[in-house]
Amino acid sequence: MVLTGKLLFFIIIPAIVLFMQSRLALADDTWQLDDDHAEMSDADEIALGKKVDEYIQHQFYLRNDPELNKTLNDITHRLSAVSERKTLPFTCDIIQSYSINAFSAPGGHVYVTEGLLKFAETEDEVAGIIGHEVAHASLRHASKLYREFIGILSQRDKGTYSAATLLLFNGHLEEFEQEADTTGVLYAHKAGFNPNGLPDFLERHLNLLIQNRVLGFLRFGSITTIYSRIDHMRKYISSLTLKE
Repeated sequence: MVLTGKLLFFIIIPAIVLFMQSRLALADDTWQLDDDHAEMSDADEIALGKKVDEYIQHQFYLRNDPELNKTLNDITHRLSAVSERKTLPFTCDIIQSYSINAFSAPGGHVYVTEGLLKFAETEDEVAGIIGHEVAHASLRHASKLYREFIGILSQRDKGTYSAATLLLFNGHLEEFEQEADTTGVLYAHKAGFNPNGLPDFLERHLNLLIQNRVLGFLRFGSITTIYSRIDHMRKYISSLTLKE
């Protein structure tokens, strides 16, 4: 989870959520999917991801540090190489922000903030975060959200739009996050990183927020959910170790 200004976000909400809430222009007929298809094709997802990336680059300053960018993209490629969607053109960019944040967009785009990189203590923690975002792409979470979002827009009922959208995102949040947690941890393990990197990072960040009394923005249930995610990952990592 992360803090951006006065709003508290989970660290792995896909960038498509931000994009769609801010730029509904994407929801024209040219982007509607055939009802016979359960998911976007790779080509459609890459095309949508390109539009999201253009939006991100207009809204944020990206850091151009060739050495650091290469390091992050090397990590990203190691993780994507063990994923189920190796053919996606995965990239990792750095957003100039003090917030501790990371998110992903369709088509293999991963973004991390400078604040996150400064807070991370090890390469394994960074790999854990990126692995989580690669998992979102591999599991087609953005594609699934997009399809359901288009379904909401097709109702053309502005009175129910906001409520339906909120229910959609909240309904999938815990499911998608747990899937990306375990899948991302598995990718990190397969790629040769310490799989404890992600839970270590989340635990330290949660403790920092508690110490700074930032968690007034979160319900108690959200705190327990994060602890539950961390505990679930620890148990899953133990099972991976036992199999070796």
